[in-house]
Amino acid sequence: LSEQTDLLDLLGSDLPVAGSEVASFKWCDGALLRAMRSGDWVLLDEINLAPQATLEGLNALLDHRREIFLPAIGQTVMAHRGFRVFAAQNPVSTGGGRKGLPRSFLNRFTRVVLTALSSADLHHICSHGFAAAL
Repeated sequence: LSEQTDLLDLLGSDLPVAGSEVASFKWCDGALLRAMRSGDWVLLDEINLAPQATLEGLNALLDHRREIFLPAIGQTVMAHRGFRVFAAQNPVSTGGGRKGLPRSFLNRFTRVVLTALSSADLHHICSHGFAAAL
């Protein structure tokens, strides 16, 4: 995500119909909406770069309702049972427009803090995961 990410970038929008003689548009699901319908998993990377309006638009999806209302087509979409949302962010101290997220929003996730891998960690990963290539 970025500071320019709009909720419609994730959910979808009306797009021109190819080959139509008259200008006409048809709703096209975005990546998040497709994942919701099919039960896929989604990673919202750099979530703390997203505008507040985009995050607020995800509230009903991330709480017990597990749904999104699409005003453009007047439809509420319920998330498939298998659908999962993961989010990642870098620390606010990294800069670049990152902001602290409200606790009420962060409480919708299980927090896991990762530190940089040591040289020994990297060696272990390479020697066990890619031994044949070494």
